[in-house]
Amino acid sequence: MEIEMTVELLVPDTTAITTFHTLERMGFSALKKLKREDYYRFSAEGDFARVSQDLGKVDIIVNANKHRYKAKRAGEAEEDPKTVRVLVQDTDNRDGGLLGTLQERLGFKNIKTAERGVLWSLDFDVASKEAALKQATEAAEKLLSNRHYQEFRII
Repeated sequence: MEIEMTVELLVPDTTAITTFHTLERMGFSALKKLKREDYYRFSAEGDFARVSQDLGKVDIIVNANKHRYKAKRAGEAEEDPKTVRVLVQDTDNRDGGLLGTLQERLGFKNIKTAERGVLWSLDFDVASKEAALKQATEAAEKLLSNRHYQEFRII
């Protein structure tokens, strides 16, 4: 089973606010909303609800004092079709360190793979989904990712 987990701050995200205003100054006037979340994808054995709940209690992923998380099965459709989601990940390591910590130090032997990234959700006021995808791709190339050590994809 594949689990996708997003973790967001409970307080205003100053990084996302700054990024939003920077993109506005760069000419992305159709951008109406921007959200940033930590993204995790796990391949695991076991019951989806139980494994998701257990991962949601791991402090290195979710700090209960300042985060909230959502988990879903990989591939489930998103609820808002007008939002473009851009996943940015480092190219050098999909996160073997996180996997080792989960398996060896925290006892999650049922977790087989782990990867992480930053998930940007962008809402544009444009006429078509294609126009929104084009602007999101341009924003990812110009600001949201660094081509020297990161890659991005629209999910």
